[in-house]
Amino acid sequence: MTPYLPYLLAIIAVLLLGWLAWRRPDRRRLVWRLLASAAAGISLVLLLFPPSYQRALDPGTAILLTEGYEPDSLSALLQRLEPSPLVYTYQTQAPKAAALPDLYTFRQQQPEVQMVHVLGHGLSEQELLALQNTTVIPHLSGMPAGITSITWPDVVVLGEAVAVAGQYNLHSAEETTLYLQAAGQAQDSVIFKEAGQQPFQLRYTPKQQGRYTCNLISKSGNNMDTLGQVPVQVYPASKPAVLLVSSFPLFEFKFLKNHLGQLQHKVALRSTVSKGMYQSEWLNMPQTDLSRITPRLLQQFDVVIIEPQALQELRSAERSALQQAVTVDGLGVLTVAGEQLGNRTTAFFTNFQSKRLSQQDIRNARANWINGEPAAIPVSPYTLVSSEAVTGLIEEQSNNLLAASRRSGWGTVALSVVPQTFSWQLEGKQTTYASYWAHLLSSVAKREVREKFWQVAKPQMPQVQQPLTLKQTDYTLTEASAIPAATVRSTTDSTHTGIALQQGVHQPEVYEGTFWPHRTGWHVVESPGVEPFYFLVQDSAAWLHQSVQAKREATTQFASQQQRSSGTAGTTAYATEEVPVIWFFVLFVLSGSFLWLEEKL
Repeated sequence: MTPYLPYLLAIIAVLLLGWLAWRRPDRRRLVWRLLASAAAGISLVLLLFPPSYQRALDPGTAILLTEGYEPDSLSALLQRLEPSPLVYTYQTQAPKAAALPDLYTFRQQQPEVQMVHVLGHGLSEQELLALQNTTVIPHLSGMPAGITSITWPDVVVLGEAVAVAGQYNLHSAEETTLYLQAAGQAQDSVIFKEAGQQPFQLRYTPKQQGRYTCNLISKSGNNMDTLGQVPVQVYPASKPAVLLVSSFPLFEFKFLKNHLGQLQHKVALRSTVSKGMYQSEWLNMPQTDLSRITPRLLQQFDVVIIEPQALQELRSAERSALQQAVTVDGLGVLTVAGEQLGNRTTAFFTNFQSKRLSQQDIRNARANWINGEPAAIPVSPYTLVSSEAVTGLIEEQSNNLLAASRRSGWGTVALSVVPQTFSWQLEGKQTTYASYWAHLLSSVAKREVREKFWQVAKPQMPQVQQPLTLKQTDYTLTEASAIPAATVRSTTDSTHTGIALQQGVHQPEVYEGTFWPHRTGWHVVESPGVEPFYFLVQDSAAWLHQSVQAKREATTQFASQQQRSSGTAGTTAYATEEVPVIWFFVLFVLSGSFLWLEEKL
């Protein structure tokens, strides 16, 4: 049946009856009855023989809708593509689209498809393997509301704060609160009131060493959602051995020596009494000769704290030994300066850009550092200037620095313009004093060199039933050797699962293996001669942004590596589609109802 014939007959009948009704008002009721009868007859015929039409299709092009697609983007794309492509959905739903159980089945059933437009958040690396030799064109949606990026330290030292920082994407101006929950209660929070990307930072200081999990929770109105867990491993605080060197007895160094001694640090103090004569003290370590700074002496310490005049008075050989200990052995040197910041002979240790803020010898500043509360302290008239090579350790107002460090070879050199901190002890601020020096020493001290260690390569947050890449680094490797054996187990289970490691081609000291977690919770990877490494596996619903970001990156990278083709240009298929019969049914019911009512009236 010709698809336009029923519509043509209906239009002719309506026009004819309308003309009769206009010409003969006395017979208008009869005309309306005839019009209703004609409509009922035509709709009945169309119900029995539904009209159809031919729709042009491009068999070489398809649109694949993934989770997070936007209907407006689909409509705009369909208007641009002629002839119309095939539309499919994968792990989502959409009207007038065929659902795909998996992409391998799609490739088998539609081998002629050469170009796929991907809408939504995209596909994972594993899913994209099914679209090899197919041109993928991404039309990806933006990141959903919520966390878009986040970071935190995997390991902290007891007494240090766990800093959770990131970006939160707020689509509307509805007030949203982000909580960091630990030990059953909220430890820190931040409130967002404006739409857009909002930076945040939350802190929590564990009270004991061990492995902990914190929850990140968002609350908007009456809705509360746990976004994911923040795993933290707390290790005991290190106690670096400290050598104090001054050009004359200083209260600052004496108070610091006693404080570190009470904390069981190994401490030695050398103060110049007169030229060539020194006063030496030792705590928690055997007495050694401190009259000369030698490489052998420096091997016993992790940090040397010195003041500029003592640094200048060192013999040339002593300064050379100190410099070599920094660059080669990783020693940390902290220079505590008053008004004198150093000269050319001490430039290796004191060459930091500075500026003078006061004409007085002493000025007051408010010192601020990580894990500590801001505190007032007298400082020198100088401040240090931040740069790319300089790391700020102690800050003050206007982003000026009171203490800063820079890497030099394997070690660290640092400079402080805070000459006296013992006033905090005299004022009873023991916690402030302890926090200040713990932060400085941990930032400057010689770092422990790990020659063999494990780490999670990807993803950032391991999830159950998702592939996890573990990486072992072995810097002791000198020649080709057998690939090490490794096993993974849950801390709640004694079952060990072996993982196959593969040696890196460009980095032979690195071995990588893939592990598929089957349960949530803490896991540990073990191999001979390497310290066990613990990591947390979370539920697949946690950290939505991680899977979305991974799919976006994988789809974009896959598309960039494909050689784009023009599909099957010039080939057009036609699909026969019927006009929805619901309209004809409605017309039949209305016409029949009119005839029934007209008969009764």
